[in-house]
Amino acid sequence: MKLAFALFKYFPYGGLQKDMWRIAHACVSLGHEVEIFCGLWQGDRPATIAVHVLGKSGLSNHTKNRRFAEGLAAALTGQGFDRVVGFDKLPGLDWYYAADSCFKTKVEQRGWLYRHSPRAKHFLACEEAVFSPCSTTELLMISASEMAAYQQSYGTVAERFHLLPPGISRDRIAGADANERAATARVGLGVKDDEKLLLMVGSGFKTKGVDRAITALAALAEDQRQRVKLKIAGQDKPARYLALAKKLGVEASVEFLGGRDDVPELLLAADLLIHPAYRENTGTVLLEAMVAGTPVLTTAVCGYAHYITDYQMGAVVASPFSADALQQQLARLLFAEPVDWFGRAQHFATTADIYSMPERAATLITAGGA
Repeated sequence: MKLAFALFKYFPYGGLQKDMWRIAHACVSLGHEVEIFCGLWQGDRPATIAVHVLGKSGLSNHTKNRRFAEGLAAALTGQGFDRVVGFDKLPGLDWYYAADSCFKTKVEQRGWLYRHSPRAKHFLACEEAVFSPCSTTELLMISASEMAAYQQSYGTVAERFHLLPPGISRDRIAGADANERAATARVGLGVKDDEKLLLMVGSGFKTKGVDRAITALAALAEDQRQRVKLKIAGQDKPARYLALAKKLGVEASVEFLGGRDDVPELLLAADLLIHPAYRENTGTVLLEAMVAGTPVLTTAVCGYAHYITDYQMGAVVASPFSADALQQQLARLLFAEPVDWFGRAQHFATTADIYSMPERAATLITAGGA
């Protein structure tokens, strides 16, 4: 089969982009041809998969996205693609990979002016083109709660939804060399043996809750706070968060690392992964930390937060969010009695179905093809 994969923007450190990449390779491994169409591409291009950069012109994001959709439709015309697979909400898709939460649900919580803005109207129209009962787009879902939200908002028939398992890479599992790799990474990060490495991983600092992490660090008792180093890996603009750290007196303990290719080493090196997100459809990095033997502190809004509770690999701050609860759990997980996190991680890594998403998605997309 000849498959077209479409997304607005590719950059190497985005969770959606990584998922797209792995599903594309899974399709290729099944003997199918994949071409990627995007508005913007950052990073190296693959040698075995064609990439078409269509551009995204316009002053506003919704204008750029509308023009990308128009350019995509023109680029696909007459090219003989058997399936069009979207990783952003676009009209005319055969399959949509639903990494984003329901926009209509969020819009309904905003004021009248925003609900009737050109931006809101555009993204609502794109979402309706995918989820409307009149649409024929098949839906690859990674969150059961978001599946329910879309059904409630649009009345989408259940048969079009396909709930996928998580799909982390097995190279995230702590191996025999885990301690050596962790020690090397800690030296590279400038973290001393008697210090605690508190790690955040993720692009999109606002939604990931970087402000919450910095505030929780600042609220620790002074003797604890002086021993903690917060390192934040991800691609975004750190200025406002550096200003917050300075205001709270912890700027010397906070470092933004930028986008990183050595996330497995960072996870092994960390004493705790903190992920106090405001919203998060899934949270793949939570599972990656768990199989690396690193406990996790996160919020209940994350779709994969239940794995932390199920396998006793950290703590989940309940909704509605409490800053005091986050700070208390942070102190407990960093400074309480030692726990056999690696033992729990091995049990999780060997018993949970958390690896098969790309293969399952590829099988669904290509079902019935030649």
